[in-house]
This record gives sequence, structure tokens and C-alpha cells, in this order.
Amino acid sequence: MNPPRVLFLGRTTLDVLYWLDKLPEEDTKTYARELRAAAGGPALNAAITQSLLGGEAMLVSAVGGGPWAAQVRAELEDHGVALLDIAAGTTYETPLCIVLVNAANSTRTIVNPPISTVPLPPLAAAWETAVPKAWGAVPPVVLTDGFFLPETLPLLSACRAAGAAICLDGGSWKPGTNELVPLLSVAICSERFTVPGHPPGPDAIFAFFAAQGVYYVAVTRGARSILASDRCRRFEIEVARIAAKDTLGAGDVLHGAFCHYFAIEPDFAPALRKASAIATQSCLSLGLKEWAKNK
Repeated sequence: MNPPRVLFLGRTTLDVLYWLDKLPEEDTKTYARELRAAAGGPALNAAITQSLLGGEAMLVSAVGGGPWAAQVRAELEDHGVALLDIAAGTTYETPLCIVLVNAANSTRTIVNPPISTVPLPPLAAAWETAVPKAWGAVPPVVLTDGFFLPETLPLLSACRAAGAAICLDGGSWKPGTNELVPLLSVAICSERFTVPGHPPGPDAIFAFFAAQGVYYVAVTRGARSILASDRCRRFEIEVARIAAKDTLGAGDVLHGAFCHYFAIEPDFAPALRKASAIATQSCLSLGLKEWAKNK
């Protein structure tokens, strides 16, 4: 059987991770327990997860230039992830993010750089025009993390018209999300995801997407159970209790693993359960990709 193919659209960064015994107080100095620099971003992490599970991953993102771009490109190449760089030929630079991981409770604090003001060209509204021919036909599953929607919505529309299932990694509501929602087949959101003009919380998320005709919906809640709805039938997925070492990117792993299994068999609940187990496993070691060495 051919490996499952998934297209990922969204953000790419270079993350500098500092593992600390505890977060430092203001106006103090401290030493990290460990330091690593690695490519990051929700869509990129999900794409690498798909690759680590044996699938074929394609990433549409802004990488551009700057001092961090080469490392990002090298990591994508190492994992066999194809890249369509929407920032090619512009002055856009890969953003550098600082991530402080608190070993005391396995939480992370992220400091993002200022939002880039470099204009990026929109992708063509036809698959054959927008992507290299080597990528083949439209894949069965496409994930967007909501970044770069003004540039990627034409391609997302073309993928939906070709029959692809469009999945949202809903960390937060972003510019263009209102135009994206009618294209969605699946929405997997953080409990912090809030629809403008609606109250916060899972019930509001389920009600909003159901009203928009999106019937596969899940709400992740960190170490607590995942709440989900399959065509308005609610169910819950318990998250195993573990001694977590690092929760950074666990949600990205879940989204990538879900897309992998959903591309193999488009059955929502089983794909979500398998993805939840992979995401939990990823929290047992430092670094986003270490879990794959023990799978």
C-alpha cells in the first residue's frame, strides 16, 4: 500500500528551547538545564509527525531567508518533507521563537518576534498551477493551522473542490478564519479557541461548527480528556496519566498523527484515538521528535 499523503499549510519558525528547573523571577539570571534549537511551528511539526509515522508530507509555508532559514530547510529535508515556500523571492525571514520549558510542571512559555510586515503573494487557485508537478494529485487530507490564510485560501478552496478533507488546527481564531470555515471537514481546536462574538468553552465551539456544517470536531484540553463530536454525537477520549517531561508541540503531534490515520481510513473517532496516544507518548521525552525513536 502506498504511504498516506497529507498537505500541511501554515507557520514555520526556528524554536530555541531552554529547559529550566523553574521559570526565573523578573530581573534575575539563571542557567538552563538543557538548550536546543529546532525547526518549529504548528504546521511544520504536524508535517514532520506525518513523516515520522511513515507518511508522505508536503508543507506550504513561509520560510524565506535570514539567519535561521538554512537550519529549517535542512530539517525538512532530513525528514523528507517537501516544501513550497510562499516567501521565496521576498525579504521575509524565518522567525526565531524563544521557548522556556518549566521542568517543575512541564509547561512552556513562548516569546514570539514581532509579526512580519513583508507582503507575500497569494497562491494560485488551481492545484496544478500552485504546486510542483512532482507532488502528484491533490492528497486526501489537508491541514491548515490558520496562519497565512490570505495567501493560502485559494489553494485550500481548490483542494476542497477536488474532494480533499480540510482539517483545522484551531489554536486561536486568526484573520481569514471566517472564510476558511465553510471549507472545513474537521476542526480540532484547543479549549482556548474562541469564536468572535461567542462565549468561550467547548459547548460554544461544538455549536458554532455544527451550525457551519462541520461535523467532525474535537476540543483538546491539555492533560485532560479530549472532547469530541462526530456528526453531533458527543464522545470523550481519556488522556493517559503520565509523568510528562515536555509538553511542547504535543498538540502539533496530535494534529499530524490524526491526519496520518485519517488519510489511511477516514474514520474520525479511531483516527483521533490513535493520534491522542501518539501525542501522549511525545510528552515522555525532551524534544518533539524523540518519541519516534521508541515507537
